[in-house]
Amino acid sequence: AKPVSSAAIAEQLGVSSATVRNEFSALEEAGYLRQPHTSAGRVPSERGYRRYARKFLPPGRLPAAQRTLLTESFRGAHGEGLLERVAHVTAELSGYAVVVTLPTDDELPLLEVHLSNLSSRRTLAVVVLGNGLVRQLALELSPAPTDRDLQEAENSLRRLTLPLREVPRALSDIAGRSGESVARTYRALAEAWPQLGAPRVFSGGLKGLFSEPESADPSFVRRVLERAETPGAAAEAFALMVEESLALVSAQLGFGGGRAGLLLLGPVRMRYPETLMLARGVTETVGATTDGGPN
Repeated sequence: AKPVSSAAIAEQLGVSSATVRNEFSALEEAGYLRQPHTSAGRVPSERGYRRYARKFLPPGRLPAAQRTLLTESFRGAHGEGLLERVAHVTAELSGYAVVVTLPTDDELPLLEVHLSNLSSRRTLAVVVLGNGLVRQLALELSPAPTDRDLQEAENSLRRLTLPLREVPRALSDIAGRSGESVARTYRALAEAWPQLGAPRVFSGGLKGLFSEPESADPSFVRRVLERAETPGAAAEAFALMVEESLALVSAQLGFGGGRAGLLLLGPVRMRYPETLMLARGVTETVGATTDGGPN
């Protein structure tokens, strides 16, 4: 992010300064360089960065030492804890902002529901999903159900092997066939069920990205925040986008039979080879970590 003279480039390449200036003029005419204003030097355009960055697709393999580091970093992490660790470790290794998104799949089957009272007015439902993830729902029930009612509800819920989207209707049907003491637990669970539909987002590295020189531009900060808040769908493999002052590398993480999205955000002068290799290394390591099935 600092100016480089044509003389320095000429010395590094072993050519004359005139040759460098002529090549710069040709690159500018082709749209790969631009001159912000008359007295300024030339800088790569988005087209130039895009052309350069795509040279590294598909990404190379991460060195063995870094692959080992990722394996050790993710060891022992399961469920959403693994995705949270992925966001922070990837941000630390890349130096860029990282967003990991776990979308909700309404077709996931329900595995188990465990019920327990938190207080005289609140009951906790621990929901185990088909991809091995665990969700918690707080139910407002006053007075709290008795232990016998909770046990009866759990026994009925064990027989529900439905996709998540069909569970609320099934709960309402069960409530209609049950006594009032336990039916209200089913109704409260059905009412709270849509909360399971919110996608989970894990992020890291935003603070570091804001230390880049580009962060002095309010439009850069705005674009970073917009992208971090709405990362979009996960790429099927590796995707690379170069926008105005912003570069994005996205990939897909195989996770418990489902998919999570990995997005790295940085300035357009991103270290593309290293960043793409890191994205590949993270996807491979997470895939190996979760190959044994849901955790």
